[in-house]
Amino acid sequence: MKTFTISEAKAKLSALVAAAERGEEILIMRGAKPAVTLTRVMEEDLAIWPRVPVNALESFEQEVQADRKAGQLKLLGRNTPAVAKTLKAD
Repeated sequence: MKTFTISEAKAKLSALVAAAERGEEILIMRGAKPAVTLTRVMEEDLAIWPRVPVNALESFEQEVQADRKAGQLKLLGRNTPAVAKTLKAD
């Protein structure tokens, strides 16, 4: 496994992607700590979408809405500061 700092990886990103596509594993370090690995994506990696029947999703959404109405779930909001404020209040 080849190891690079973030700065090195930024400078050589195209070459590192090509190496990963050939099957090499690339480790990118943040300082002295491993941060991420760069690896090839296989066809089976892309088949992650769950095969859930539509009616199961509808049923789940109805359960979530019922729990919200019963006060068992909080609607946190869409922006990070509002969510953080809500979670800190708990």
